Amino acid sequence: MELKPRVFIGSSSEGLEVAKYVKSYLGHEFECYLWTDDIFKNNESVFETLLKSASLFDFGIMVATKDDFLTSRGAEFDTARDNVVFEYGLFLGRVGPGRAFVIQEEGTKLPSDLYGITTPRFEKTANLVHADKLNNELRKISKVMKEKISIGELGLLPSTALAIGYFDNFVALTCESLCTKGELVVEGKIFREFQFNIVIPDDLDSDIKKRSKLFSSKHNLRQVQVEAAGRSYPISVSYQEGDHILKIYDMPTTLNGIDRAIEMYMRKGHIGKTEDQQLLEDRELRNFSRVLQLMIANDAYCKQVVRIVNEITLV
Repeated sequence: MELKPRVFIGSSSEGLEVAKYVKSYLGHEFECYLWTDDIFKNNESVFETLLKSASLFDFGIMVATKDDFLTSRGAEFDTARDNVVFEYGLFLGRVGPGRAFVIQEEGTKLPSDLYGITTPRFEKTANLVHADKLNNELRKISKVMKEKISIGELGLLPSTALAIGYFDNFVALTCESLCTKGELVVEGKIFREFQFNIVIPDDLDSDIKKRSKLFSSKHNLRQVQVEAAGRSYPISVSYQEGDHILKIYDMPTTLNGIDRAIEMYMRKGHIGKTEDQQLLEDRELRNFSRVLQLMIANDAYCKQVVRIVNEITLV
């Protein structure tokens, strides 16, 4: 089962009830975490935790409520807490303007740097369940987030670039060769129909090259060669007597690059895996699969034969 995109929801203590409502509204389709959900760890500064959190989440939503007063040029305004504005800026820098949102209570002054940016607004009511304006804004945010997860974007970690390279340099070339030649001979048997299975590992806990070899051995896969773009590509195949469809399996060994990039990014100086490292791996594996799926769907040859499967479903 595909993991849901992760959403961080920040607010002041006074705005926590609104933040809880945001979590309950979006929680059916996204994995939502409030700032009170064990995000801040012992022996770690708030700033350090926020920097890491912004890298561990796909989206950030900040709730700006009227909690403080600000005197500016002789006028007094209701304004949001400094930490809410700071966290919004932090997420803007980390995940990008299309993935960071601030929900502004009507009458709340935000920094002038945000002038010109359309921010969702709401009015606090005694019973937020009937807050139609807030519901409408949350529907819009949900729609934007769904659009964002339906496209591949370059990020701080390499899953998008690795997926593009894997697709262009192996998957697309192999599928074009199979579809244009129309047949492949394996051990004297001619196949004219193919099913190309890209096997995504459940985690990155071990070397993917070794894991791929173990997978091939466990499933008794045969190695054959496919000629494509002037060179020969080895592929792993499986069939039973009487089958007319040749099943092809490949576990992308390029995924090793994600694990190494995460270790460098986190400046890992220990053996084993932290919870934060696991969350980053999950996010990058999810994005790798999503980018591949988008590219497959837009390729005339690949969309006929390729499917993405999870390693654990083939056990």
